[in-house]
Amino acid sequence: MSALAVALSGWFRRFPFRGKTWLWVRLERWLTPAQHVITLPDSGRMLIDTTKYWQRQMLAGCFERRNVWVVPRLLAPGDGFIDGGANCGLFSCIAAGAVGPTGRVVAIEADPHLYPQLDQQAALNANLRIERAALTKAPGQVTFHVPPEGIPDGWGLGIASIEDRPGWTSVEVRALTIDEIVDDIIRATNRPVVLIKLDLEGHEGPALEGARRSLESGRLESLLVENNDTRGVAELMRYTFNAILDVKAGFAEVDPHTIGDKDTDLLFLRGAAFARWQVARTWSWLM
Repeated sequence: MSALAVALSGWFRRFPFRGKTWLWVRLERWLTPAQHVITLPDSGRMLIDTTKYWQRQMLAGCFERRNVWVVPRLLAPGDGFIDGGANCGLFSCIAAGAVGPTGRVVAIEADPHLYPQLDQQAALNANLRIERAALTKAPGQVTFHVPPEGIPDGWGLGIASIEDRPGWTSVEVRALTIDEIVDDIIRATNRPVVLIKLDLEGHEGPALEGARRSLESGRLESLLVENNDTRGVAELMRYTFNAILDVKAGFAEVDPHTIGDKDTDLLFLRGAAFARWQVARTWSWLM
């Protein structure tokens, strides 16, 4: 039954349909805990560890379905993509397939527990580079807070943060700025970075301070930001975007004055990504 569940997960990944998360939760119980190398719909490759809850959802394309659907539709061959707070590398691997061999993907992650899996994602995708670091407002060193080990089913992965977490383990990690990463990608691609995804568990604001040069110059065009740091995300309103969308509300347009009113994923679009969204939006109802 485990082999059948894995086979069905590939079908689930390829085709979006309403209710598939409900159905997959009932099928995934048949999975034997193991590691699987899968091919994503846009040809990126990814190592999945089904001993972890969220990765079982990723196996079938049920994790953050709208984000997983929209990211490759905003990218094209030769583009640059930054994955800030990469976790186990889902969005990095999706983007690696979408931008192709001439594009560049940089995944930034500071939680040491995730390094072995991220290294394997880079081995599967030649255009993916891993940075073992945290994103913040200035380069150097920074204290990073990691949850206690032993949290069952992988729930402790992906919630580490620079923000203070009493009782968690503190580790010193390298700090990078978004501006530094943008500069590196532009040197390789000779074009603006089309998209960055930020999920930094409350540290989005300081990280965006480290992106001012890129945002002001247009060298960084569009952003997908988890709204954990509402004040920091609201600072993006100093820049001009063609559209701001609430992803969790089905890509509904956002009144800029309401940014910060609720937790969501916000998509700030301009440049190439906005033009591609105009085409993709026809099918957004599937999500």
